[in-house]
Amino acid sequence: MAPLGYLEILDGKGSVLERVAIDAFPVKIGRAYSNRVILNDPYVCPVHLEITLDGEGRLTARDLDSVNGLRADNTDQRVASLELHSGTQFRIGRSRLRYCSVDHPLAPTVIDGAGESSRWSAATLACLSGAAVFLLLCLDSYLGIVEHVTAAKVVSEPLATFSMLIIWSGLWSLAGRIVVNHFYFPRHVTVACGAIVGFYVLTFVSEWLEFLFPIIPALWIAGLLGTGVILAALVYGHLAFASSLRRYSRFWAALAVSVAVLGVSVISDFAGRSKFSNVMEFSGVLKPIDAAWLPTISIDQFIDDTQKLKRDLDALAHKAKPAQP
Repeated sequence: MAPLGYLEILDGKGSVLERVAIDAFPVKIGRAYSNRVILNDPYVCPVHLEITLDGEGRLTARDLDSVNGLRADNTDQRVASLELHSGTQFRIGRSRLRYCSVDHPLAPTVIDGAGESSRWSAATLACLSGAAVFLLLCLDSYLGIVEHVTAAKVVSEPLATFSMLIIWSGLWSLAGRIVVNHFYFPRHVTVACGAIVGFYVLTFVSEWLEFLFPIIPALWIAGLLGTGVILAALVYGHLAFASSLRRYSRFWAALAVSVAVLGVSVISDFAGRSKFSNVMEFSGVLKPIDAAWLPTISIDQFIDDTQKLKRDLDALAHKAKPAQP
């Protein structure tokens, strides 16, 4: 007998985990093995829900006096029954389900090769982002060196920072592999690189604002608000590829992490202010222009200029002698 429709079991992002063909009604859903649809969810009752078909062809999902009830997907309000149409989503326990009829419209077929292009695009973007961040780190390291500049001094600190970025992205990728069965390493690298660029831009802009407008505590505002926003965006971006959380859940998780980190930073800052120090603090270093870039003159011209200056000084000294008593 041809199926009349399908019940789809969804994950947190709405992707299909399993499809169960429905060839007759009523359909019972629960944890018990006697059900047509069996869910491995401890928050679902043994016989939790029943889907019936009335004489007018309407499908209705009815709660069977369960502990955690039936909820429409777009609300947390518990309902006793819910009319189902093709594409209707609902929740029982911690499980999300969707009913689809056999003629439910489908998304357009993806052309073979588009997925490969997307993966290559992600890898290319990660490489470009990584190269840009490494160059930015090298530039910052160069501007911070006030002694003799060597290539080893310029790249040593950026290499350490870039290695930490790779490890950070790898840990998130490993977590994503465990949770959502996808590695997504290039995407995590891109997210981390974007956060680093954001921090540098924020620091650069806030330092110039505080220099031009000293009355505005730009560095403090940037450290509290700007850093919090970038940190929350960093966590949100990683969770998008390493978890099955929905958008609002990722938002609140990222916000909680950001607030916690900023709270610890503020407490540490206030605790450290009580310590007296006569060492001046500078947020940045103004690097002098390299001598090779300064305008110069030849040795012969320098000697000629000094000889002319000597003659002028001798003339002034000769004039000054008769005026002495």
